[in-house]
Amino acid sequence: MKTPKSTREKELETILTLCVSLAVLFFITKKQHAYYLTLSIVLGLIGMFSKYLTSKISWAWLKLGEMMGAVMSKVILSAVFFLILFPIALLSRLFSKSNNLQLKKPSTDSYYFTRNHEYEAKDLENVW
Repeated sequence: MKTPKSTREKELETILTLCVSLAVLFFITKKQHAYYLTLSIVLGLIGMFSKYLTSKISWAWLKLGEMMGAVMSKVILSAVFFLILFPIALLSRLFSKSNNLQLKKPSTDSYYFTRNHEYEAKDLENVW
């Protein structure tokens, strides 16, 4: 997927997001980690005065987000599969007596079976 060309406005938006999140981290940690606030101020100054560094920081941040999205989508889908779908399939296999999908080998040589059915008018009345 091709990412859209970043504009100065989007780059500054990314820098502002980083600055605010670092400031919030500074206040959440009860002002124990002063480097969060220092880093927030430095990023803000970079955003104001250097177009080149702003574009590089924004690019790196967005690439990190893309990589995390690529990994986390697989992690979340795997968790849904193994925590929800797999147990349901096991329970279905344990408690189901029918062989609707014909997964077990039949006693005959063929998986096909003969169905002698005469179609009548009532079969076509309510097909859904």
